[in-house]
Amino acid sequence: MLSASIDYTIQQLPTLLKDLPGKSAQERMAGRVVALPAAIPSNAKLSAVMILLFKKASYWHLCLIKRAENKGAHSGQFAFPGGSLDESDASLLHTAIRETNEEIGVPLNEEQIIGSLTPLYIPVSNFMVHPFVAYCDAPINYALQIEEVAFVKELKLEHLLNPLNKTKTSIRLRDAPNTEIEVPAYKISDTELIWGATAMILAEFEVILSRTTAQII
Repeated sequence: MLSASIDYTIQQLPTLLKDLPGKSAQERMAGRVVALPAAIPSNAKLSAVMILLFKKASYWHLCLIKRAENKGAHSGQFAFPGGSLDESDASLLHTAIRETNEEIGVPLNEEQIIGSLTPLYIPVSNFMVHPFVAYCDAPINYALQIEEVAFVKELKLEHLLNPLNKTKTSIRLRDAPNTEIEVPAYKISDTELIWGATAMILAEFEVILSRTTAQII
């Protein structure tokens, strides 16, 4: 029954994305290693990510990447394909499209874009990230940008909507490395968790999906 309701929800997404739940939905899964400032800094860097939706073996999935281990603020974390606005990008949407192709080898065009979610400021890296949502055919092969991406994880939307897959994890504060805090997270598996900005973006998307799936189940 849930699969059928998700099919219906995907059909309704262009309309659903016109009425975003916003910050209140993001905050359900908030987990920050640096406190949110009173105002977004004027030098915040613009970036964009792509929530890539596709149907595979009768189930709707979204695409996550595992960031390569490096010295970056988001090293080793699960994220969406995406990156910084480039001078050659005509818009942040084009940033998300370009980065998706560069990082995982999935080409997109504007006709595949469904809409966007609420922008989110990330204090630890000083990024203002703009999430977009797109349809694509189920990827057969991924061409990974190995300097940035360790591997791709395909996550069923049913998994995202299952309350049993919410948990908590402990992380160290960036400005107080001897202090740990407990933050909410989505559990992919017993050893894989999504937390921080990606979890906050997913939280808003989960609320949007739940608007119709909850009515049908």
